[in-house]
Amino acid sequence: MAEKEARPSIWRELWGWVWPIALGCLIAFGINRWVVSPAWVPSASMAPTIPNPCYILVNHVATELHPPARGEVVLFHFPDDPSKIYVKRVIGLPGDTVIIRNGQVYVNGQPLKEPYLTQPTPGTWGPYQVPQGEYFMLGDNRSISDDSRYWVHPYVPLSYITGEAVYVLWPLNKAAPIH
Repeated sequence: MAEKEARPSIWRELWGWVWPIALGCLIAFGINRWVVSPAWVPSASMAPTIPNPCYILVNHVATELHPPARGEVVLFHFPDDPSKIYVKRVIGLPGDTVIIRNGQVYVNGQPLKEPYLTQPTPGTWGPYQVPQGEYFMLGDNRSISDDSRYWVHPYVPLSYITGEAVYVLWPLNKAAPIH
């Protein structure tokens, strides 16, 4: 008789361990998927803003609460191959006209102030008429960046944007907010 009473006790004790662990894993997965997560940046296309290589912190809530603003650094599905994730700076907003000439980016006829750049933007590009609901992206290291200037589909739909890059996490000597 004592053995039959011991079995429910073992299952209750096991369940007492399993459900909090499962709930914790579920919460961690949800936070990582929909709130904040780390991301690996393997290229130098955003240098010096994002060093190469590094881990960054991505805020997924930011892009759910408000549309991306010009100058924000965002992660998104690459329009020519949505299985790839890119990180670039938002330059053109829906409805904007973007032109690049003589080392300067112009948005709607006005020169864009870009204090984050260390070199001028090479070449002559555009005009790009950014469609409604889409964005034009450039890397900060324009001489090597694979960005909207070179893509078959040069604009990123809002639905492809997964979050805002907010902080360099690793390497520790480069840890800093991303502006």
